Amino acid sequence: MTTVFLIGDYDDTGLESLIKSNLTNTYSVTYIKNDSVSRLGKGYNLIVVDAPHLGFIELDECIIVMKDYGDVPSVILPEKSIVIANSENTGQLNSLEILEQRVITCGKTGRDTLSYTSLTYDGIVISLNREITAFSGKKVQPLEIPVKFTSTPDNVYDTIAYTALRLVLDDYDSEIGLLY
Repeated sequence: MTTVFLIGDYDDTGLESLIKSNLTNTYSVTYIKNDSVSRLGKGYNLIVVDAPHLGFIELDECIIVMKDYGDVPSVILPEKSIVIANSENTGQLNSLEILEQRVITCGKTGRDTLSYTSLTYDGIVISLNREITAFSGKKVQPLEIPVKFTSTPDNVYDTIAYTALRLVLDDYDSEIGLLY
């Protein structure tokens, strides 16, 4: 079982929507937010904790996805954790510089781990600009992933961060690039 933390404002629901509408097609997601717990989908078990901040983590490994304007946790993160962050948020980047964890940056430029090369009203081409290591240990080489929108997203970062999450979960081979 893998634990994913979404860190940021509860009102920022873009990643939540993508997870609930798409990730549950291939995973059994236990989604925890506020005082509610829901279980959606079938497949490999994922726990997703949606929280404004983290006070304590006692896990061997986890994936932390920063929401667009979420603050980086000021706790000691597990050694085998991966952090997905918004490169446009300088506060997140400055806080992440001191961490020893793997950080996957998502943004608009080729300096980011994931960016995009094309954006239209009906889709985006997301670019993995350098090799990353998935949670399984598999190396994912640079590639481009065309993504069709079912509805135009409010925030491009959410789409890129969600794609990063899917790559880290090692979903790419299982769906041959159909991450949505």
